[in-house]
Amino acid sequence: MYYPFETQVTPLTTIRRKRMLPAPGEVLVRIGDQVDPPQVIARAELPGDFRILPVARLLGVPASRVKRYIRVKPGDDVQEGQVIAKRGRLFASTVTSPFNGMVTASGGGRMLVEARSTTFDLRAQMYGTVCNVIQQRGRHYGVVIETPGAVIQGAWGAGGESFGVLKCLTETASELLEAEAIDPSSQGTILVGGRGLSEAALERAQQLQVRGIVVGGLSPELIAQAEQLPFPIIVTEGIGAMPMSQPIFRLLKTNDGREASVNGQIQTRGGIMRPEVIIPTPADTVPPAEKQPGVPLEVGARVRLVRAPHAGKVGTVVALPVHARRMETGAKVHGAEVDVGQEAPLFAPLANLEVLR
Repeated sequence: MYYPFETQVTPLTTIRRKRMLPAPGEVLVRIGDQVDPPQVIARAELPGDFRILPVARLLGVPASRVKRYIRVKPGDDVQEGQVIAKRGRLFASTVTSPFNGMVTASGGGRMLVEARSTTFDLRAQMYGTVCNVIQQRGRHYGVVIETPGAVIQGAWGAGGESFGVLKCLTETASELLEAEAIDPSSQGTILVGGRGLSEAALERAQQLQVRGIVVGGLSPELIAQAEQLPFPIIVTEGIGAMPMSQPIFRLLKTNDGREASVNGQIQTRGGIMRPEVIIPTPADTVPPAEKQPGVPLEVGARVRLVRAPHAGKVGTVVALPVHARRMETGAKVHGAEVDVGQEAPLFAPLANLEVLR
């Protein structure tokens, strides 16, 4: 049995996502509450940075004599750049605060300055219903939000989270998203392209403050620029000029004009996270029974070919030959026969397949 890599491309399922605080805090919603993307659902106070300043060494005096040069005391608020200790007049030696904060301790020729704490607001980032509050020993860490809707997982992404209205700007999955297609009506939307986009289109999207981009491929030369964008970008197929697979493009095209949440974050350790698009559906929609992930490859499975020469093609497994076959490279590999709509099924190595579910 072979367990292939799985990518979720589902027009209707039950979506559950954890929304976690970076530190214990206060959850502002209850189980059963309806939430929307910009809503603050939890809040935490994050401690500020701190710095131990070696005042005596910086002024060049013994620790026993440094007190006469210090201009602040524990409990005093200080501003970034404020002089907190000074020795001399004409060619004075000074010590300044590294940031806005408070002096919390002083002694032994040193001084501890702590930055002010900051408030972290956790937003829902999606429409849905709170189905669980995550807590441990009476401390709140986050919530789980549930909604019926469509899910599209990407192969690569960058940026954080966002939400907006989907705006499909290409007619086909193999069309390049050009700058000319991005007009002022694109402001505040999530742009959907075909096989990729040009550098000019990336710059134009940034100028118009779009909320996200979803394309099939991305030129390697644009990776560094994409990672610096103020909005998420999701690549569904991979790096390079790769047409978006038809099931994904069709699903996005069908939902053109609807609100969606996008997340460009990737995490490969401590819980795998893939970039994704979530398109919620009306609350009264009843999703079909969920398919369990991690099942072996079998005849009838919908798969996508992920490597050349048929990268991006989607089809159905019609046979799983028992014996290995020799490829053009001379290697003998086990594979599957896949019907992609041509006259005869394609034989693809198992390593070149991923299941779409």
